[in-house]
Amino acid sequence: MSAIVFLGPTLPHAEAGGLLAATYLPPARQGDIYRAVNALRPAAVGLVDGRFLDTGAVWHREILWALSQGVHVFGASSMGALRAAELAPFGMRGVGAVFAAYRDGVWPGDDAPFEDDDEVAVIHAPVEMGGAALSDAMVDLRATLDAAEAAGVITTGDRQVLVGALKGYPFPERNFGRLADEAPHRLGPVAADRFAAWLPGNKVARKRLDAIEMLQEMAAFLTTSPAPFTADFVMQQPVFWRRFVSQCDADESTALDPAARLVLAKLQRDPDAWRALARAALGRGPSPASVAGANGWAEMPHRALDRFRRERGLWRRNDLLAWMEANALDETGLERLLRREDELERMAAESPPWLVRVMADHLRLTGAFAGMLGEAGGDPT
Repeated sequence: MSAIVFLGPTLPHAEAGGLLAATYLPPARQGDIYRAVNALRPAAVGLVDGRFLDTGAVWHREILWALSQGVHVFGASSMGALRAAELAPFGMRGVGAVFAAYRDGVWPGDDAPFEDDDEVAVIHAPVEMGGAALSDAMVDLRATLDAAEAAGVITTGDRQVLVGALKGYPFPERNFGRLADEAPHRLGPVAADRFAAWLPGNKVARKRLDAIEMLQEMAAFLTTSPAPFTADFVMQQPVFWRRFVSQCDADESTALDPAARLVLAKLQRDPDAWRALARAALGRGPSPASVAGANGWAEMPHRALDRFRRERGLWRRNDLLAWMEANALDETGLERLLRREDELERMAAESPPWLVRVMADHLRLTGAFAGMLGEAGGDPT
C-alpha cells in the first residue's frame, strides 16, 4: 500500500527509505498535504517536518480533509508531533516522546507547561542544498540533559538551570555548542568538567528517534493492508475552505505536485541538466515567440552569433560557412535559427511557472521521472 512522508532535516530520506517504502517529500507547507493526497491518493501520510517561517504552516483542516478521504495520517518529531497532539481526537495518530509531551502538556520531569512551537523548530539549509539542520531542536537538548541527569552527571537543579538558559535564546541560536558553552557558567566547576567530558558521546537526537519510530509503526501498519480510515466527524466545507481548495487547485497547468517539486529541486543542482530539460520541454508549451512577445532579442544579434560559434567551435568564418552549407541555411535562415535559440535560452533561464510544470510532465512521459524521484529520496510506489 502506498504512503507519503513529509520529511526534512530530522532524518535523511535515504535512511528513511530503508525503514518504510514511501514517496518522501520535503517539509510540508500549507496546502501540501491537500495537494499530495489529491494527486497521489495514498493509503497513509506521515508528517514529520514542516515549514512555517517563510510560508503558511500545514493547516489543521487539510489534515482533517485527508482523514475524511480515508487516509490514515501519522505525525511525529516536529510539525507532525504538534499537529498530531492537536488532532488526535479526530484520528490523527501521534508517535513518540515529543508527541506525548505536547499531548500531555508537560515534558517528563518538568512542572512547566510544554506547549511552545519553538521546542521542535530548527533552521535548515534549502532543500536544493540538502536541507541539513543548522541548529538543534530544544527537545533534543532537553532529552540530552534528561540523560545526563539519569546518568548522575548533573543534578535536577543543574538540568533545570541549563534548560532555562537555552530557552532564553531564539530557536535558531540553540545548539549543542551553545549548551557546552553555557555549562561552565551555570554549573559548579566539578559538575561542569564532568558534563563537558560526558556530552560529546551522549547527545540524544530525540526528534530523529521519534521519526524512526513513526516510520517503523507506519511500515508495520501498512503490512496489515488496513481498510481506509473511517472518520467519526463530518468534514464541513465553509467558504474559507472552498477558497483554500480553489487556491490549491488554481491554474492547474502551472501547479507542481509535491513529487514533481522534489525531482525538480534535485535537478536544479545541475544547471546544465536543468537547461537541457527546460529546452526539451519547451516544445510541449506555448511557442517561445507567443510568450516572449515581439520585443526583440534578449541578446544583441552579434552576441548570439558569437555564443553560437563558441559553443560549436566554429571560430573561423570558413568553418561557419561550411556549417551553414551543410545544414542548408543562408544568412537569413541562420538569423532565424539564432533568434529562436535566443528565445529558448531566455525562457529556459527564466523558468516561468508553466514551464516547470511542463518539465515535470516531460520527465514523466519520457520515463525518467520515476528513477529521478527515487534518487531524490522518494518512491513512486
